[in-house]
Amino acid sequence: MPQNIREIVISWSCWKVDSTIKRIWKMIFAAIFWSIWNERNRRCFDGISTTYQSLKANCLMFLYSWVYLSPLDSLDSFLNFVSSLTLN
Repeated sequence: MPQNIREIVISWSCWKVDSTIKRIWKMIFAAIFWSIWNERNRRCFDGISTTYQSLKANCLMFLYSWVYLSPLDSLDSFLNFVSSLTLN
C-alpha cells in the first residue's frame, strides 16, 4: 500500500492499460486530485461539503471535460464515456 503521494504516483504509472484508454488513464490521477482539492476548498472556505457520490461524479465530469475539451453536453455521451473506462 502506498505511504505517500509520490508512491501513489509511481504505483499508478505502473498499471498496464489498453492503448485505447492510455491517454485518459494519465488524466484520471489528475482529475481525482483536482476534485479532492476543490472539495477541500469548499469545506475550508465555504463551509460546504458534498457526499462521496457527488465527489466521484465531479471527478468523472472533470475527466470528461478534459478529455473532450468541452463541458458535459449530454448524459448519453457521458455514460458512454464512463463505461469505456472499465478495466479488462
